[in-house]
Amino acid sequence: MEILKLAGLCVVCLLPVVLLRRQSPEQALLLTLAVLLAVTARSLQTAAPLLEEIRALFQRAGIEPLYVSVLLRTTAAAVVTRLCAGLCKDGGSQALAFAVEAVGSIAALAIALPLLQAVVGLLMEFF
Repeated sequence: MEILKLAGLCVVCLLPVVLLRRQSPEQALLLTLAVLLAVTARSLQTAAPLLEEIRALFQRAGIEPLYVSVLLRTTAAAVVTRLCAGLCKDGGSQALAFAVEAVGSIAALAIALPLLQAVVGLLMEFF
């Protein structure tokens, strides 16, 4: 139910953003950022119990906490990258959006490196 409320907030704020964009693009971007921050904060509060459930599930499966951390940090990097790239596009800069996406991809790869090292280590033991 919470997701419907947050989606509704975004839809309700869309009209003022569209109207503001014609007269004052800077204010439209600030309103978009404010709504984005509010929705993100509430989403994180809602996600906290889910994250604990994921950790417990991985723990019961005997998967090391490092791998859970890699999964969650990579997901967070992807979400932050999408949000920032979207803001750059709303602000009218496709080039900045591309740069944010490139940096996000590199960050995800850097975060996932321990997982890749573990997979290569397992393969080396297998062969």
